[in-house]
Amino acid sequence: MGLAAKNKITGEIIYIYECADPRSELKKDELECHLCGGELIIKAGFTRIKHFAHKPNSPCSCDYDRHPESYEHLFFKRLLASEIGKEYREYLGAKPRLEYPIHEVKRIADIVFEFPNGWLVAHEVQLSSITIEDLENRTNDYRNAGIDIIWWLGKSADTRKNREWLFENYGECYTLDWKAVNKNTAKDD
Repeated sequence: MGLAAKNKITGEIIYIYECADPRSELKKDELECHLCGGELIIKAGFTRIKHFAHKPNSPCSCDYDRHPESYEHLFFKRLLASEIGKEYREYLGAKPRLEYPIHEVKRIADIVFEFPNGWLVAHEVQLSSITIEDLENRTNDYRNAGIDIIWWLGKSADTRKNREWLFENYGECYTLDWKAVNKNTAKDD
């Protein structure tokens, strides 16, 4: 599942969360996967975050390294894409690009902020368990493609070892707390 699709006619990347009512705003025959060109459907029920999905029995045919994403993962991608520019002045002119393909290393970055001068910074949300070796490999892939990376760890990925390794080797790491965000969201309703 994903937050981005491509308009077949215009080539424009569409982010579903920018649509108040995606089924009435978007024409289903004009949507395709921005990675493989496959046909997409809109999932916008009452209990799950709205997203695009490939038609049943039609998985994404791209050979990029990607995995299914949870509701929490999609939520944090959207939250970071919309809030980082508000919180950090250096991001004011940067455009967030969700599910950004990095062709050189066949990876899909959760969010890439594209700065006017061409500088790219990936922000990766990691909620499931990950080894230090996998963190290192993924970080090196981004860096080899000329893209800086910032990690946001939550749930089972937010371990002392992972945080320490990221701080020692890259100088920064941020954490995400689903329970705190969910609790604050529930109070606002």
